[in-house]
Amino acid sequence: MSSPRLRVQFETLFEHYKGQDSGVQLEEITEILFCTRRNARIVLNKMEEEGWLEWHPAPGRGKLSQLNFKRSRADVSENLAKRYLEEGKIGQALKVLDHDSAKLAQVVEKYLGIVHQEGQQVVRLPYYRPLSNLNPFDQMRRSELHIAQQIFSGLTRIDEQEQLQADLAHTWEMVSSTHWRFYIRPSVRFHNGDLLTVENILDCLVALKQKTLFSHIERVESPGHLIVDVHLDRADYKLPLLLSESCAKITLPLESRADNFDELPIGTGPYRIVQNDQKRLVLQAFDGYFGFRPLLDRVEVWVIDEAHSSMVFPSLANPVRPETAEFSDEVELDPGCTLLMLNRKDGLAATNDWANYFSQKLTTLNLFQQLPQDKLAELGVLPAHGLKPGWYHHTKQGYTSPPSYRTVTIAYHGQHPMFPTLVKCIESLLKQDGLGVNLITYDQTVEETSAIDIWLKPMGISTNRDDALAGWLLNYSDIAALSKEEDFDYWAQLVRDWQATPNAAFPSKALGKSLAEKMQLIPMFHCWLGVSKDQCGSLQNAKCNALGWFDFSKVWVKPQLLEKDDGTE
Repeated sequence: MSSPRLRVQFETLFEHYKGQDSGVQLEEITEILFCTRRNARIVLNKMEEEGWLEWHPAPGRGKLSQLNFKRSRADVSENLAKRYLEEGKIGQALKVLDHDSAKLAQVVEKYLGIVHQEGQQVVRLPYYRPLSNLNPFDQMRRSELHIAQQIFSGLTRIDEQEQLQADLAHTWEMVSSTHWRFYIRPSVRFHNGDLLTVENILDCLVALKQKTLFSHIERVESPGHLIVDVHLDRADYKLPLLLSESCAKITLPLESRADNFDELPIGTGPYRIVQNDQKRLVLQAFDGYFGFRPLLDRVEVWVIDEAHSSMVFPSLANPVRPETAEFSDEVELDPGCTLLMLNRKDGLAATNDWANYFSQKLTTLNLFQQLPQDKLAELGVLPAHGLKPGWYHHTKQGYTSPPSYRTVTIAYHGQHPMFPTLVKCIESLLKQDGLGVNLITYDQTVEETSAIDIWLKPMGISTNRDDALAGWLLNYSDIAALSKEEDFDYWAQLVRDWQATPNAAFPSKALGKSLAEKMQLIPMFHCWLGVSKDQCGSLQNAKCNALGWFDFSKVWVKPQLLEKDDGTE
């Protein structure tokens, strides 16, 4: 790739000769570029290789060589900006365009957003970090959860109206409260062409027993062709719903996986991965999908500079916020919140004195006042008074001093557009009381939770349903690792009682209230999620889901109508 210096040298020549083809001597070039004859030849040859100019040297001293310009200064800058864009370096692209964001928008438009490529409908989306771990059995962040839903299928799924639907199982029945039977679709294939087998499904269900949410699975078996029976050691009327969780997706058998399965997993969903690296994630519609084949042929998620990730639609790192207080279908608050989880097991907050101090010092309003006012719009956050929007978990008000002068260890995602700012505000509040602060950053999860006192975390629940808190609590909240055993047993029992009761409503508010009263967590902020219809252009059905993205398999590009020939001249 050409260097910025080479571009500057071209601009210098272009301005000197006013873009006009000229007869020149090499000595002129050396004086203009302040270099030797040898370097001048090298520079001219490189510019010719780039297609910027033609250089026809004349033999012999004193004779005029011919310099023909094939590109303008603006063309070269735009070309270089495009190359930087392909590498995800929007900051560098902006620099070569003299920080002209309007010019950059024109360049970006050709690469991000909706494009047509070799007859295919392609949507390119910007994102601020690589999406490196897409194994649904592992703990995943919000965006990875969304991508996994595009790649994998489960026995059941939650649709865009957040209703339970059939997926790999086309139907099911409850034989008893401890025995469920699922009937499997025939001839389903993985993205690599392998046939999905009942044995493969059985293996995935057995592996689920490692998850607290599914620890009551006693055994699984196949009593007949394309039939899967799940036997439980306690009553569960909600098993089909729970099997829609991301961790219950059916994956390729272990013996068939490549070493890079986490980055390039193979599923049976509507999209298959064709590329996933530090620059971009590329999803291609799977023609062999057992459901409706996606209308959108290809989705590319481009990893670009975080500082410029909001320059073009759709920007999922910098959500759209409503201009008024009115809610709409386009923009809504996330169904959970960003929270502070206290280590009530073996951290400072294991004592009520410390837990009470943290709960009163680090309230959402105290922290909100610490946020830089010029960043509030960029962060797109509102104070959270409960786990979900509209909830209010009453906590003690007032001020209490820290029990002693200690160093508080705080853990948070290192790659996150908002968390570094929030952590600085928390640090400032604690230092007001003379406390030291030790920060731990991580990429996926904390390996040793006993080393931390406060964990800044997003809930990352995937639907607005209240019963989504069941999977969050037992599967990926990490509350079990940071709570007192008797407290967690009570919260888990709330879930078990719900499972064991037909047609029972999920005890979401009781759970949220107890988590706050036990000072296990402190709700911090709700974030705006959404895609503005004004930004969608010809992209149809781009309705934001609870993960802040839209379902790729449900959107389509509205084609332009052909102009009618009315026969007139």
